[in-house]
Amino acid sequence: MTNQQNQLISPAKSSERMDILDILRGFAIFGILVVNIAGMAGPVWLPGYVAPSVPWYDELAGFMVDFLATGKFYVIFSFLFGFGFSVQMMRAEEKRQKLRSFYPRRLIVLFILGIIHAVFFFIGDILRIYAILGFLLLAFRKRSNRTLVIWAAIFLLLNFAVLGLVGGPLAGGGEAPEGINIIEMAREIYNEGSFLQVSLFQAGASIIAFLSMLLVQGGTIMALFLLGLLAGRMKVFQKLEHHYDVFRKIFIWGLVFGISLNGAYILFAESAWISSFFWIIGAPVLGAAYVSGLCLFRLKKDGARRLKPIANVGRMALTNYLMHSVIGALLFNGYGLGLYERVGAAGLWGITIAVYLTQIPFSTWWLSKYHFGPMEWLWRALTYKQRPPFRKETTMEEAAVQ
Repeated sequence: MTNQQNQLISPAKSSERMDILDILRGFAIFGILVVNIAGMAGPVWLPGYVAPSVPWYDELAGFMVDFLATGKFYVIFSFLFGFGFSVQMMRAEEKRQKLRSFYPRRLIVLFILGIIHAVFFFIGDILRIYAILGFLLLAFRKRSNRTLVIWAAIFLLLNFAVLGLVGGPLAGGGEAPEGINIIEMAREIYNEGSFLQVSLFQAGASIIAFLSMLLVQGGTIMALFLLGLLAGRMKVFQKLEHHYDVFRKIFIWGLVFGISLNGAYILFAESAWISSFFWIIGAPVLGAAYVSGLCLFRLKKDGARRLKPIANVGRMALTNYLMHSVIGALLFNGYGLGLYERVGAAGLWGITIAVYLTQIPFSTWWLSKYHFGPMEWLWRALTYKQRPPFRKETTMEEAAVQ
């Protein structure tokens, strides 16, 4: 292993890490589960699904998911993906490595992990979307800041058009006979099927889900990739204290406009174009308010210490994201506890909080012994075709001869 390779695959020193990125990832991991767990617990995302009448507390819990979480957290993750791309570019340049020498392989590995995830655990996997659009992001790496902003706007407009044509952000899949059949098939498979039967069903369903997500979310994800790349160039998170006033303004106005716009898209859900307009603007704006709020909290005197547990979850974001699906499969599928369509929205909030509160001490314990989460280590090892140090007592010299 060369010294340059050593520097690239080794864990970042504490002085090099921007802990705010880990904090934001750790926070976003919670929000992602808030949204995704509904798709693990029932056929709510499948074409033809009609929501049954539920108690008021489940209706309120479901509304809170749509209002506070749906569309906000994949926006944050997309922004962080673009920011991370910028950081990797700068780090590669410092080490005199070409980004193209490893980044395409990094995306291919991510896509393969996404396929495995979608087939065996959760058809709503987003890793494949990030991997595919990551190749498009490569084409923008040397573009001007102005070009990034223009193309981000274009991608958002394209996403707005798509949402308007398909019926809006909260639209169901219609009531075609094949949609109903898919739902009945899903109910039978997830309630009674073995692990193999569920996996075979998901092998096909995950392709449809992938294409649907790429169509409905792809434009927004790509726009946030570009804005994250721009923020990385501007070193927004390197010196938080220099941007305090900006974060404060974004937090206040982001909450005001974000809450208003998200309320409007739910209020006008029956109108595809109007709801899509409010969605395209409202979700990123409220997401920006969440990000700015965490940055402001991090700048408090004891902010870093108090947010450290969330940062630990964020350092293992890939592992924890995949862990959600493993836990979900064991809870809801018939080969596990068989709770499919047996838990309401309020109960799902309880499960989500319990899972996240478990991941916090688990991540803290794991990172006290290892440099990376297990999936982060695997991703890095396959990307660079070398074995990074894993246990904290393992030095780079020892890793080089393994």
